Amino acid sequence: MDEVKTYISKYTDEELMNLVVERNSNALKILYERYSRGIFNFTLRYTNNREISEDVLQETFTRAWFAAHTFNAGKGTVKTWLFTIGINLTRNEMSKKRYEYDHLELDAAAGHRAKTEMKENSLVEKTEIEDAIANALSKLNPFLKEVIILKHFHNMKFAEIAEMTNTPVGTLKARFHNAIARLRELLKEMEF
Repeated sequence: MDEVKTYISKYTDEELMNLVVERNSNALKILYERYSRGIFNFTLRYTNNREISEDVLQETFTRAWFAAHTFNAGKGTVKTWLFTIGINLTRNEMSKKRYEYDHLELDAAAGHRAKTEMKENSLVEKTEIEDAIANALSKLNPFLKEVIILKHFHNMKFAEIAEMTNTPVGTLKARFHNAIARLRELLKEMEF
């Protein structure tokens, strides 16, 4: 079975989706390996809640398994389709309940960097800055937060974000500009 997985791991996303439609679980596992980290990181930054992020991630790929037949390569990529599912699930989850969050360090989702090389003072300063940014980000309107996370932390193009959120590119650019301005205001209020 590992040989089969290794062989199909070279397939394009679209080829893998065709296999998922045929109920090939190895194809879904490969898509999971390719995109789970990005979807999880988006959700974690959006919600600041690891448990919600894990639930959303699992539900995203469960829905992808059952809705694979609805994927249309003519309308977008597999990546944007999966992120759209994740974004919609995150929005739905956050609109259902009011959550109290713990602060999330910006590097928590990406793993810990080697901190041994950093001087103690610069580490404290860096952590304070990251906490301030995370705090300011948590105060943004959800649509502003979403575009910042996808554009800045996931390096997505506005066209990809537009495809995922079904929002015009111009609107996304305006939201991004407004979000940056609001983050500057919040950080200035916090004296950063």
